[in-house]
Amino acid sequence: MNAGKLLAIGAAITAALAVATSIWLNPPAENRARALDVERSSRINILQAAVTGYFTKHQTLPKDLDALNEIKNLASTQWNLQDPATGEPFGYEIVDEKNYRLCANFERPSDGRPLNPAFIHKSGRDCVEYQVK
Repeated sequence: MNAGKLLAIGAAITAALAVATSIWLNPPAENRARALDVERSSRINILQAAVTGYFTKHQTLPKDLDALNEIKNLASTQWNLQDPATGEPFGYEIVDEKNYRLCANFERPSDGRPLNPAFIHKSGRDCVEYQVK
C-alpha cells in the first residue's frame, strides 16, 4: 500500500471513531430529554412572570393558571401552559397569600447551578417555589 491509501484509511477510521464517540457521549435520546427540560424551564419562567403580572394587577395570586389568560395577550409569543412533550398543563400550587409553586415532570436532573432556580430540578415531578412581592 502506498502512503496515500494508508492516510485515507487512517482518516476514515478516525472519522468513524469520532462519530461513534460523539454518539456514545451524547446519545440523541439524552439530547432530546435535555432540550425538553430546557423548554419546560423556559415555559415555567414565562408562567412565573405572568403570575407576577397578575399579582401586580389584582394584589392576589391567580386561583389557577387559566386565570392568566387575561395576561396572554400582553405576554411573549412563547406563551404556553403545557408540557412540550405531553401537552399536559404545568402544575400550580398556592402555598399562601404570596407564595406558590410551579411544577413540571422533568426527564433528567438539571446540570450545574444555573442563575435561575427554575433550571435547578431533579428527575421526575419537581416544583419551584416563588414569592411575589
